[in-house]
Amino acid sequence: MVYVVLITVFRKHGMSPEDFHTHYEQVHMPLIRELAGDLIPISHNRLYVQRSGPELKEVMVQPAENGEGIEYDAVAELIFQDKAASDAYWKILYAPSAEGRLDADEEKFMDRSRLRIVEMGQRDLMFKHDYF
Repeated sequence: MVYVVLITVFRKHGMSPEDFHTHYEQVHMPLIRELAGDLIPISHNRLYVQRSGPELKEVMVQPAENGEGIEYDAVAELIFQDKAASDAYWKILYAPSAEGRLDADEEKFMDRSRLRIVEMGQRDLMFKHDYF
């Protein structure tokens, strides 16, 4: 069974969603690939919250009953072979040899005080062909 980590990422105050996305994809992800090398996860899927209007409100498919939306700007799902592979990945990203490069980059585009990285439980998928 694979080991799954979920990350919620909040953009830095004052940064546009477009600049956040561009930095994440064109600067941050190449840095992660460089630092992690062969320890990169099986997959690192990133999903960005769709925002619109002058207030940059999230586009809700089904609004919450209390009217509140979400505050994070991206969700990343990292899939590893096992927990040992995940541990090795995080260790190399924040190793002294990386000289704080990841931390410094994160400060440029995300609100690190709100960053959440959590271990997920069982991963179940549903596919249309499973039911029809």
